[in-house]
Amino acid sequence: MRVHTLSIAILSMAACCSLCAFSFDEASDAQRKSLEKGVQWLLKAQNKDGSWGLDSKDGQADPTCTALAGLVLLSDGNTERDGLSNEKVKAIRGAVEFILSRARKAKDDISLTQTSLIQGKLGHTVHNHFAVVFLTQVYGMRSGDLDMSAEVNAVLKPAIQKLTDFIARTQETDGSWHKNTFGSLKATCMAWLALRAAGSTGVPINGAKLDKTLQFIKKSYSSSTKLFHLDGRGGNGDYQTLYATSSAIRVLQGSGLGNENMTLNAIDEFIKQCREGHWKQMFLSVEGEDYLAAMMMTHALVTENGERWKKWFPFIRDSLVKRQNADGSWTTTACISGRTFATACALVCLATPNRLLPIQE
Repeated sequence: MRVHTLSIAILSMAACCSLCAFSFDEASDAQRKSLEKGVQWLLKAQNKDGSWGLDSKDGQADPTCTALAGLVLLSDGNTERDGLSNEKVKAIRGAVEFILSRARKAKDDISLTQTSLIQGKLGHTVHNHFAVVFLTQVYGMRSGDLDMSAEVNAVLKPAIQKLTDFIARTQETDGSWHKNTFGSLKATCMAWLALRAAGSTGVPINGAKLDKTLQFIKKSYSSSTKLFHLDGRGGNGDYQTLYATSSAIRVLQGSGLGNENMTLNAIDEFIKQCREGHWKQMFLSVEGEDYLAAMMMTHALVTENGERWKKWFPFIRDSLVKRQNADGSWTTTACISGRTFATACALVCLATPNRLLPIQE
């Protein structure tokens, strides 16, 4: 994992244009305005304890929403030590403290027996997956010229290790994290991302078998539809296939298998179905998981930076900007409903070409 050095000069440049890393083809004025407007909504939506809930200041702290909101602020050019504004830095610090507090209190699962819409749709233990992804990105974006060994060993690393051990223990014998989840491969993808990121920070991955995860993912591919389905079943008219495919592609790309025919065929079919096929009318309309799928696909393709990225990103960028509410948020009314989850996923998508998050590598 790369440890970023965000100098004052770089941050000063970013303050003028938080999307300064975008190439001409990736950027648009509407996108810049949409990102900043959405970030301002997130800042106002944060709870006093540093957390975010499913909606603005709803008082119900949600670890996944908190982790996602933190990722937005990190990908916008901020860390918990420095950034584009004191408000954004303070918000990241609040999110870090909330997640660390939960981790310290947890005997194993960071949810502390709390249940939410997110757990109901993505899996009972998925809060741990998102929490590890967030904490590892905080660690990875700390300045490399700082002596942070004592602080990391005393605070961040133990929390990452604790949650990582729990994720590894909850892996199914088939390599997945699929038990007690609704539908596709989302929880498995997030668990894989969390363990991969934890390993990149030097945290031992005790007991997890990621080779089995890859086997599980590959078995869900259908050569007839060129998409991924639960247990290899279903057709492209099955909406859960959208989630299974975006999740599978994210894992395969991150595993260095992005150039395999299976992966390339699935990417092409996914983009086709979202833009003009079975999913066109439904995609990004009412379900919160759509925004997570968009985030996974965007992170999967940004490193490819080729024709598929050029075909996907302008489409998802403009689609998200079009659906943004006047207050800067995005609203979903089905499955994972509310504003925070969809808003955070949408903003991570829009900020992806900044290429700041270590997990994008």
